[in-house]
Amino acid sequence: MEEKSANTKVERQGQRISWDEEVRKDKYSFTGFLEFAYSNKASGDYIYLDRSTAFDILDRINWMERKIKSLSMRLKILFLLMAISLIAAAWGWLT
Repeated sequence: MEEKSANTKVERQGQRISWDEEVRKDKYSFTGFLEFAYSNKASGDYIYLDRSTAFDILDRINWMERKIKSLSMRLKILFLLMAISLIAAAWGWLT
């Protein structure tokens, strides 16, 4: 850790201190969720999330799954109604 910190350049601007961290370019680098979502940089295979972001994503995925099930049920009902109306129209046309 001391070796890594010795190679890091620290810049002081008034009361702010900033430093450039070495960017890992291998395929197992870690990146934050916001950087992954809003950046067009190449990200690693893993991202880390804080608990609130993870629960928010999980809630949205669960909501989407419920919505998909609801819409697929509506689609089946509409298909059944269309088939019944076609059968009724064909029955009326044949008689």
